[in-house]
Amino acid sequence: MLLLLLAACGHHIPDPGGTVAAMPSFSTSLAVCRAEFATGTLPAGMVVAHHALKEDVPSTQSGLLLVHPGGTWLVDGGMSLAYQTSMREVKGLKGLFLREAAKGWTRLGTPEEVIRRVGILPETLTGAILSHAHFDHLGGLLDLPGVPIWAPPEELAALDSMLPAEARALAPRGHPISFDGPAVGPYPSSWDLFGDGSALIVPMSGHTPGSVGTLLRLANGRRVFHVGDTVWVREGYEGREPKGWLASSFDNDRDGTDLQIQRLWKLHQVDPDLLILPAHDRRQWEALFGASECIR
Repeated sequence: MLLLLLAACGHHIPDPGGTVAAMPSFSTSLAVCRAEFATGTLPAGMVVAHHALKEDVPSTQSGLLLVHPGGTWLVDGGMSLAYQTSMREVKGLKGLFLREAAKGWTRLGTPEEVIRRVGILPETLTGAILSHAHFDHLGGLLDLPGVPIWAPPEELAALDSMLPAEARALAPRGHPISFDGPAVGPYPSSWDLFGDGSALIVPMSGHTPGSVGTLLRLANGRRVFHVGDTVWVREGYEGREPKGWLASSFDNDRDGTDLQIQRLWKLHQVDPDLLILPAHDRRQWEALFGASECIR
């Protein structure tokens, strides 16, 4: 009970004041598919502070497949098939927490099986983008050999922050993202993945040193903003709430994470049609995809 109470505790994130620009909108040739690697449940008191959630919520480990004439990319790869072996290297409270958290996931297939299930051949992947390099986003790329991995230099340098064994195996496949594009909404720079504005990668350091967000503008005109683990559930940006105390301990920079949550809150205020997609909030994934696996 004490652990649950502590998990729900957290500081308050203030209203940042000022204004932000809405995310731009136009139709493109981009289609997206969902690769759901595992499902689970998020404890209400851990994923958002101050009892902003009254009950546990369904969770997901999913990757976004970006299908475009310029290539097919995967955003996040879930956890590896051998994650239990990798976790033996992590000792102490951190290792205990990771092993207990991993027990809550039900795997839906290997990364290769899941990607094939939506009609995409894994060997045709152009590359993978990491929202951040934690084990449940990075590890599954071990099971997709040969796929290049793209992340900001700060994130590539911090790959070993959670599961060192997996990081060592994947480090040779890493390529640095250079944010050489213009500002987008409240974000100071961007990387235009396909060169047509359909998929813009923006820096969101806080949860990890090189966390990124992915703004998608789909062929049907819808806009989606994948925000990794800056927040775990929509209540985080809707109410300017940090994660619970225990979960926040995995944020690399609390002030930086707070800044990103403030930006998401303001975006939601000025641009409610933008679907903000936390990596683990299964409710938001279902709001985007419904019963479909792809939006073409």
